Amino acid sequence: MSVRAGHLSQPAPGSVRGMPLVRPSQTSQAFTSPSRGVSLSSMGQMVGSFLRGFVHSLKGALHIFLLDQNRLHLKQERQIRPDIHRERLLNRNSPVRDHELFAKKRALERREKLLNPPCSSSAPAGGASLSGLDPSRSPSHLTAHEPSLLHRTLKCCLFNGGFFWLSILIFEQLVLPVITWLALSLGEIPADSWAHWMQPVLSLIFSTFWVLPLFLLSKVVNAIWFQDIANSAFKFSQGRPQMMSSLSVMVADTIYSLAVETVFLAQTALVSLVPIIMIGRTLALVHLCLLNALYCFEYKWFNQGLELHRRLHFVEQDWPYFLGFGLPLALITSAPSSLVVRGCVFAMIFPLFIVSANQAIVIAPQFDMPLRIFRPTMTISNYLFSRTLPAQQQPTKNPSLSRSSGDLLGPRLR
Repeated sequence: MSVRAGHLSQPAPGSVRGMPLVRPSQTSQAFTSPSRGVSLSSMGQMVGSFLRGFVHSLKGALHIFLLDQNRLHLKQERQIRPDIHRERLLNRNSPVRDHELFAKKRALERREKLLNPPCSSSAPAGGASLSGLDPSRSPSHLTAHEPSLLHRTLKCCLFNGGFFWLSILIFEQLVLPVITWLALSLGEIPADSWAHWMQPVLSLIFSTFWVLPLFLLSKVVNAIWFQDIANSAFKFSQGRPQMMSSLSVMVADTIYSLAVETVFLAQTALVSLVPIIMIGRTLALVHLCLLNALYCFEYKWFNQGLELHRRLHFVEQDWPYFLGFGLPLALITSAPSSLVVRGCVFAMIFPLFIVSANQAIVIAPQFDMPLRIFRPTMTISNYLFSRTLPAQQQPTKNPSLSRSSGDLLGPRLR
């Protein structure tokens, strides 16, 4: 979980010592629409929004390559431009022969072409390379000081998949069967005794002294890497993130976000217990899709300075889009039966969805059919915090809470 904060200047009435209690009604602000109700046009727009979100979620790998390519080109440009300017200043009054001036002019033109290629691609066109430049400015040198998005993503995949998950597979599929075969072959332990208590004991020892510590370590490491990937993608595509108002607001929003997402997970488990199996599984899948989409977009929205109630409002208002966006991640992570393996799979592919969410353009929906799926969660979370901590009444009201999300961002959320 990354450190997130809302952009609140003062606690609203009824807040809990800097902890903004988000009212369920604040997540119910709707975009204006000429009519309510379901129509064929609204259904078509919802289907289109769902498909658009599904497609946007799958573009993470492509966006990583494009962002790294553009970032590398900008680094090359920053390295070359000072040299071009310096040479022009040094040679503007130099009493040299015409052919020497002509050669230097041609060299400068060639270097400028590397900075401004004729094609729209970010890479130098026409097979141009930087081999004639100083070796210290080669692409390998430029990326040595700051790892690329691809490097960060591969490091996350190798740690969670190539190290953590692979160690579990080796123990379950290789080490444990070999020990079982040796014990049964030597005849020292009866088969019934081995199956009933020896094998579970070995699994418990492995889980206690290897899986659990590594699982806890991976949570901390992944949180740092996820935030690093999200900040790098946001900084390159949209500039410097907005500064939060204070550390207390940051901590308050982080704690409250954790509480809301935890209660929402409990709500997901509760709806999965519906007696009709297909309905229960469908409702649980819808909850997981929206929660995964919130996970992915929360990094971007936090860097944009959006409060928690606005983040939830966006998900509720354009729920078909976020349902489609979170569907691939929900399906992939639901496939393994082991909770630990699910965590490994999630950590391996989650950086791709973070970049996809950062680059996605969410268009405000034209239909007015919000899904108030977070209302029970907000009610329970507010009740828990109001019972846990004493309320702090403030006569002033934060004006940012009364403005609608459309007033802030317009028809698009970049």
